[in-house]
Amino acid sequence: MLNTVMLSDIYLASSSSSFPATNFSCKPATTTEGSTMASSSFNRWLRPEVYPLFAAVGVAVGICGMQLIRNISGNPEVRVTKEKRSAGVLDNFVEGERYAEHAVRKFVRNKSPEIMPSINSFFADPK
Repeated sequence: MLNTVMLSDIYLASSSSSFPATNFSCKPATTTEGSTMASSSFNRWLRPEVYPLFAAVGVAVGICGMQLIRNISGNPEVRVTKEKRSAGVLDNFVEGERYAEHAVRKFVRNKSPEIMPSINSFFADPK
């Protein structure tokens, strides 16, 4: 555990001895309520600087969970029950086509592969 040293402890130790590094005590700093700051992991990790990290990790976990559920529930090659696993290799092309041609792929099929088409055309097209 990380211990923080109060500034007054360093001052008192350095004024009383010629070797201040060996004479002062390492007491953990306390807040106004009396609880130690280093003992609370809640105060250490729940700061505004960490919010973007929590958001990015949360989005990544959400995407992984969504893909996991999609593969378990809809992928024709994944068989959860024992009866379906015992069937062996199936040549079910209709089910595979339905899995591969999902709604997102159908939506972006006829779109241009540009993120910002107006900016791209502004810089690419000579005028």
